[in-house]
Amino acid sequence: MIVKIFLAPTDYDIDTLYNKEENEYLIGVDYGAVHAINSGLVLDEAVGDFDSVTRKELDMIKNHSHKLIKHPNDKDQTDSALALERAYKQEASTIIFYGGLGKRIDHSIANINLINQPNRILITTYSKIYALSPGTHTINNTYKYISFFAMEDVNNLMIKSFKYELKTPVLKVNDPLCISNEGSGTVSFSSGVLLVIHQNE
Repeated sequence: MIVKIFLAPTDYDIDTLYNKEENEYLIGVDYGAVHAINSGLVLDEAVGDFDSVTRKELDMIKNHSHKLIKHPNDKDQTDSALALERAYKQEASTIIFYGGLGKRIDHSIANINLINQPNRILITTYSKIYALSPGTHTINNTYKYISFFAMEDVNNLMIKSFKYELKTPVLKVNDPLCISNEGSGTVSFSSGVLLVIHQNE
């Protein structure tokens, strides 16, 4: 099953980014649920504390969702993390997050940290983010830039056929060495988790 999760900030065009697929399950998160419903979608679930919606908007969410799961404002997890838990209850094979990046740097980092397994993708108007597991991967990059970051230390990293090629025994977590590459090519490594960020602006 493909689970698609709609987050805030909502500065993304659902009509452009979202494609209806068979065997999909739609989750709206807090104000992201409002954004999805305003785009004509009926949600399987709406999840969050809903502290960013009005009473009228909450009523709309209830009327356009098969299930509403409301959490208290004071909690140990973000709304996005709670939605991820709900996705795995559906035995999701692929999870696509829409939005989730914006002015709140803390929330943006928290959402990016959720993209730490190969079956998760985060998409906005200007970017696409996902993780790679060890092995060799061919990447067709259609964005202006492509960057690579180690979410866990990445060993024996080789980047070939991109504008900037690289061979290094280890890419450490938080090392910005592989930022702002261009073009397409192959990436291979023997262990770790590699975060890939395609970016237009």
